[in-house]
This record gives sequence, structure tokens and C-alpha cells, in this order.
Amino acid sequence: MYLKYYLAIIALFLVNCSSNIPELPLKPQEVSPLNETNKVSSKDSFEGVQFFMDGMMFFEQGDYARAILEFQEAIEVGSNSAEVIFNMSEAYWMLQKYDKSIFYAKRAIELDGNAKDYTISLGKKYIALNNYESALDIFNKIIQIDPNNADILFIIGDLKAELNDIDGALLYYQEAYNKNNELVLALEVAVQLAYNSKHRDLSKLFKKLLLADPSNSEYLRGYLESFDGGNIDELLELLSIKSIQANPFYNNLYNQIALEYIRLGRFDFAEEYLKKSLSKKDNDRFALYYLSLVYRDLGRNDLALEISKKHISYYPNDKEGYMNSSLSLISLQRYSEAIEELKIAVSLFPDDFEINYFLGLASYSNKSFEDAEIFYAKSLLIDQNSIAAMHGLAMTYDQNEKWNKSDELYTKLISINDKDAQAYNNFAYSLVERDEDLDYALALAKKAVLINPNISAYLDTIGWIYYKLSDFAKAKEYIGKALIYDDTSSVILEHYGDVLISLNEIEEALIFYKKALLLDENNEKLQSKIISYESQ
Repeated sequence: MYLKYYLAIIALFLVNCSSNIPELPLKPQEVSPLNETNKVSSKDSFEGVQFFMDGMMFFEQGDYARAILEFQEAIEVGSNSAEVIFNMSEAYWMLQKYDKSIFYAKRAIELDGNAKDYTISLGKKYIALNNYESALDIFNKIIQIDPNNADILFIIGDLKAELNDIDGALLYYQEAYNKNNELVLALEVAVQLAYNSKHRDLSKLFKKLLLADPSNSEYLRGYLESFDGGNIDELLELLSIKSIQANPFYNNLYNQIALEYIRLGRFDFAEEYLKKSLSKKDNDRFALYYLSLVYRDLGRNDLALEISKKHISYYPNDKEGYMNSSLSLISLQRYSEAIEELKIAVSLFPDDFEINYFLGLASYSNKSFEDAEIFYAKSLLIDQNSIAAMHGLAMTYDQNEKWNKSDELYTKLISINDKDAQAYNNFAYSLVERDEDLDYALALAKKAVLINPNISAYLDTIGWIYYKLSDFAKAKEYIGKALIYDDTSSVILEHYGDVLISLNEIEEALIFYKKALLLDENNEKLQSKIISYESQ
């Protein structure tokens, strides 16, 4: 702990720079007092003072044994004062006679209980001997007499830390600072102790440290990194303190506030504070990344793209900039551009799962199914447990007519999770599209609808199977339900038109065909259907 730092000078003084102090028991044996200390000499008291002065001279010269002899002579002639006894204790300490030193220190305290220095010295001796419990007992007695002594409070904090009383140590460190606001070191030690012990009050301690020195960027950084969320008012309060506004890390306070609003789903407020952050530091990586995310969540993909481009310009080797940019492009259905962006990213991070996965997704959306297969397969190789990659690759295998492989993946997905409605549905749709094992396809589709009854794609699949089985009434029922949940799918609209044709509802079928064509203008098959039935 920090005891070694704070008491380094103490230890050096007590052991006279010795590095070979033998380890003693926590409670050393006390030695019997010298008979001489109880004798009263008839010699002149001036002679006792002279012996004492000579003893101090030898002490200063480092001749501690001779000093002890002089102190004993002083005692023999009647100078049996607490000061003489105390200095004898110090001399014994320097000779590494720790048991005798502690005995005489206690004797000096008995003779003069008001001499706080004697008590402090005894406490420091116990610290040097690693007898922290005895030292704590000594310093607790001192603080009862002198409750405003910040240095003693600090030492008690150190002792409690050494004894693994973390809560107690933090309490005394803070109290030491409260008594003496110049003792910022006490808060720094408290923060380090809280950090090492993962203490619940770490953020509070960092805040106190920051308020002690608002311009310190490391304090603000530490506070924000330890902030456990949920208290925006506390952040806003700090934001209003003028002295903190000069902190070089100040814009990160805006970032943290924005992050809290993101967690609350208040993206409008998050946008406001992220923009304030960028007004202070236009290349702030955090703000650029999250502002792009916020714009995407707000459906403003054009602005999300703009911010992500700035991100890339400032940090061309940062994966997140490319990811935000490509995802914005995918949302804008600009798949070719998304692929180009992701290809730059994959050249920098060839083994990154996300980049390969989204390259597969963008390629699939762009109907580049061979490329999609390559990238989906690579992403699954990187993360062999990725359910998303398995789904993407299975769908791509379907498009590339590698049905053995797609069937294998769908079966694996269902075995991993028998509640995977998407796996049941996609497997069923794959079978019906190739007109294989329609009864099994129907069983799979029923399972998907049972798990998620309100998903338009699942309702369309089961309806389309009934259509293939010539049960047009049920086909109309299920695909009609699918359109209630999603009337923007050209595939579902076309399927419904096909069902209506089979029911000889041609005029209504043409309405749905034309709606589908508006969504898929290049669908030649759909165009032919419209022309054919309009001519009837």
C-alpha cells in the first residue's frame, strides 16, 4: 500500500538507512529496567545535565553505544527525566535493539504523557517493525487527543489499508484531506486504493479529487472512466463549474453526458452534447463515433455518413470509422459504395469478424452472391460459433444453389437452438423454392409461425407452401396476414398476386402485381405477368 511512500522518511530515520533489520515478533519481549534508573545519586544535578549533553553529542556523531553510557550516567546522578529516557530509546533503536528501544519509549511516555512526540515515535517504531495493529492503537490514542491532525489521520488511513480495512482506510484518507485541503496526496492514495480494490466509491473519490484540482486532466479522465452511469444531473453540475471548463479534458464531460442520454434512448439530447464536444475538439474520436451512431438511430443516415467520413479522414486506420460509414451506406441501399468502403477496411483488418460479415451482407444485398459466400465463409471461419454468420452463409448457399451445404447449416442452427424461428423459416422457404419435400417444409414453417406468429416473412413462407400444395384459401389467409405486418415487400406482394390469380381474382391480382413492380422496377418476370393478365 501507500504506507511505504508516506512513511519512507520515517523508516529511513528509524533504521539509519540499514537494509538488514531482523524481523521481530509483533510484541517484542520487554526488558527489565536497569537498576540504575531507580537509584537517586547525590551528585550535583549539573553533572547529570552534562552527561545528557555529552550523550546527545555522541548520538549526533553516530556513536550510539557511548551515547547510551552517557545517558545512563545522567540517570545515575539523578537526571531520570522523560527526555533522557526517550533519547536512550532512540539510541537503542539505532543499534537495532528494538525490544529495549520500545521499552524505554514506553517508560518515557509514562513519565511525560503530554509529550506527543514520544507517542508518535513509538507508533512509528511499530510501523517500522510491521506491527501495524500496535501502531494503529498508538495513533488512535493520539487522534483522540488531537482530532484535527491531518498527518495522523493520513497515517491511520495507511495502517488500515495495510490491515485490509479498505472502508476504514478510505474514510481516514478523506478525513485527512477534509482537515487539510493541501493534503491532496491523501485523496490520490485513496483513489489508488479504491481502484486496486474495485471499491464502489471510486467514482465519488475521483470526483472529490477533481474538485480539489479542477484543471487536472487525469483527475477528470479518471472520474469519467469510473463513472458508473445513471446520474446525469451530477455531470451537468460539474459542467457548470467554471474552473473545470479550463480542464484540457473538458469536452469529454460532454461525451459522457451524451453517452448517458444514449443509454436512456434520448438521442436528440445525445446529439446536442456530442456536437458541443466536437465544437471544443473537432477530431474527438469518441464524439465522431457516437454521433454517427446517434444519427443512424435517428434514421438520418446521410448525416451519419457525413460524420463517419470525417472520422475516417482523421483516423484512417480506425476500423470503427469504416464500419459506421459502410453501415450508413447499407441503410441507404448504396451497396456498391458500402462494399468499396469495407474492402478498404478489410485490407487493414483482414481477420476482423465484423468487417468480413458485413462485406458478406453488403455483397448479398447487392446480389453479388459469389462474393457474399466468400466473405460470409471467412467470417464464420473467424468466429465458428456465430449464428448470424451461419444464417447469412446458409442463405447465400441457397442463392448459389449449394443446397446440400445450406441444408446442413439450417439443420445445425436448429440443433443449436430449437427456438430459432428464422432457421425453421429459411429452411422451409429454401425447400419450397426448389419444390422439394413440401410436407417437411410445411412442418418447418408451422414451427416458425408458432414461435413468432406476427412476422410477415414467416406468414408469407407458410402461405407460399400452401400455394404450392394448391390450398389457395389457406395461402390467401396467411399471405394476407403477412401484408398486414409488411406491405413494402415486393416478394410478398407478388406472392399474393399469384394466389389471387389462382382464385381467378385477376383484377385484384393486377393491383398487387403493380404495387410489387413499383418496389422492384427491374423485375422482368413480374412485368411479363402484368402484360399477360392485362391482355386477357
